[in-house]
Formats: sequence, structure tokens, C-alpha cells
Amino acid sequence: MKKSKVFLTAISAFAAGMALTATVGSAWAYFTTNTTASGGYTLSLGSETRIVETYSEHTKHLTVANEGAVPVYVRARAFSGSLYGLTYTGEGWEAGADGYYYYNTIVPGTTTAEDGTVVKSRTTQLDVLITFPEDAKEGDDCNVVVIYESVPVQYDSDGNPVAPQAVDWSGKVLTGRTEGGIDQ
Repeated sequence: MKKSKVFLTAISAFAAGMALTATVGSAWAYFTTNTTASGGYTLSLGSETRIVETYSEHTKHLTVANEGAVPVYVRARAFSGSLYGLTYTGEGWEAGADGYYYYNTIVPGTTTAEDGTVVKSRTTQLDVLITFPEDAKEGDDCNVVVIYESVPVQYDSDGNPVAPQAVDWSGKVLTGRTEGGIDQ
């Protein structure tokens, strides 16, 4: 009788253990999807640029200022729905085969004038004319998004700057640990 009681207790303990183990997956899923973390990584891109957009007469007017110390190349592209046509114009801007418009001049980094003021370099203006459909009405929504990118100037083996369209625009982003971040 004593052996069967021990056996029954062992079977019961095993069954209870299996039942608890079966629910661990659900509990683990809860804790892995409902969690918080602190810290992060600082992105150090090597250059600081800022786009300035204005809008008038169905045209977005864009310039890009280089606020960093590193000379850069700049490219820009506008996106809209298929209802709206986009026409680009701007002195110093050239269409690339990839749909971007490239500023064909190096945009130097900031300099400091003799009086101590910081002088930012900028591109010439790129205009993006938006052509509306014939049946468009006053107040219709129109969403045109402009994407721009900058990359430090790259040089060939002879020390000459590479043309903006030939630059590797897929460079890796350097990251650094910020306070409270997690090392990876």
C-alpha cells in the first residue's frame, strides 16, 4: 500500500510539473512582448545637414544647408501619389537614373567668420512643381513628401572628388553606446 501511495504521489507531481511547464511558453511570450528598456545608440553620421522647404504656387522650394564641418554631397527626391505629376527644376541640380536629383557641387562644411558668426553652406534651390489633375478641387488633399540624403565627399585613388552620382550612398552608419544603453 505504501508503494502505491508513493507511486501515486510521484505521478501526481509529474503531472503537475508538466502542466506548469506547458504554461511557461505563454508566460514567457507575455514577458517578452510586454517589456521596456532604457538607453540606446547614438548615430554618428559624420555630417549634419538640414532641409529647408517652402511652398507657393503649387511648388515646393528646397534648399539643403550643411551645418557640419565635413563637406558633403546632397541628393533629393519627392514622392506623391500617382494622381500628381512632379517636375523638377534648379540650377546645379541634375537628374540621376535612380529618380534622385543630385546637387552637382560639393557643399562645404561650416566656417567661422572673423566676427565669430558661423556661416553655413547650402545648395541652390531645387523646385518641385506639383501638377494637379484636371478634376482637382480647392481643398483636396495633396501629400508630397521630400526625401533628401547627404554623404561625405568621397575621393578616388588620385585624390580627386568622385562625382555625386558615382558615390556609394549605401555607407554604413557608425553607432556608439549612449548612457544607459545596452552593448551589442
